[in-house]
Amino acid sequence: MERTENVGGTITSEKSESIGNGGKNKFHVKQKTLREWLFAYGMILLPLIQFIIFYVWINANSIIMAFQESTFEWNENGNEIFRWSMYNFSRFFKEWSNPESVIVSAMRNTLKYFTAGVIMVPLTFFVSYFLYKKIWGYKLYRVLFFLPSIVSAVLLVTTYIELIKYGGALSTVVGWFGGTLPELINDPSRTTGTIIAFTIWTGFGVNMILYQSAMSRVPPEIIEAAKIDGCPWYRELFTIMIPLVWPTISTTLILLFTSLFNSTGPILLFADAGRQALLDNKEVTTIAFWIYQKTRSGVDLNYPAAIGIFFTAVSVPIVFFIRWVFNKIDPEVTF
Repeated sequence: MERTENVGGTITSEKSESIGNGGKNKFHVKQKTLREWLFAYGMILLPLIQFIIFYVWINANSIIMAFQESTFEWNENGNEIFRWSMYNFSRFFKEWSNPESVIVSAMRNTLKYFTAGVIMVPLTFFVSYFLYKKIWGYKLYRVLFFLPSIVSAVLLVTTYIELIKYGGALSTVVGWFGGTLPELINDPSRTTGTIIAFTIWTGFGVNMILYQSAMSRVPPEIIEAAKIDGCPWYRELFTIMIPLVWPTISTTLILLFTSLFNSTGPILLFADAGRQALLDNKEVTTIAFWIYQKTRSGVDLNYPAAIGIFFTAVSVPIVFFIRWVFNKIDPEVTF
């Protein structure tokens, strides 16, 4: 709408203020919507590009190799000729059916490491809770638990081996009480347990810091109200602390599941520290470490590539299922 006036011989024209403001508002709304769409697509494209570059593109060769079988023939350029085949996967399932095979032993050890990680979650949480309650000497305990997480891993392995080896400090202490410390490193039946104990010792501090950080965000009014009502510590732990800190607990568990088949553990560190026999010991190896050894050898790479693809295909649905279960327990779990 437009209004025209003749004032002193001069013609003036005014547009309706409401129409002008309405046009500006529509323009700002369109700008805001465009920014929101650009932000949303950007947040989708960035991880997608990262996935394509650092996973699909880099691992494309491994995926192709998994479905190839050598013909033991070479072309005129000296390159080996391969044919498309499911031989590597059938070879894997055939070896899987043999209880004495390296694959079965590696899977068994992998599950041992995973079980130790699952046990460490509630153990770390309980220790974190008592440190949160500021028991006597809690500052010293906090430093002692977290110290292995910031010290060099090579130094830790060397110290650990010197501590538990036959004739070491631990062996001497056991001898004071008339006992004898068995061989813990070179005995295949005890080596995995010894390495798992080292893993728990060195990984304890990281989870402890995460849990204590989450506990510090619990409103103190809730804890004070529980004290006034005469709530014992165990009831406070299970009915107040665990539900409020559950998103952090579930995150550590999901991270544990994601590393189920891709963690070599500290086996390589122990081997580099002078225990080379561990590299060829099937009673110690894990799935990830076995794949690492085969890849490092440079021989028959198609087979470990197929095994890697198989366990990746298995682990991804497991992780999504666990996340779905945790989300049903607590909708705030969005990891």
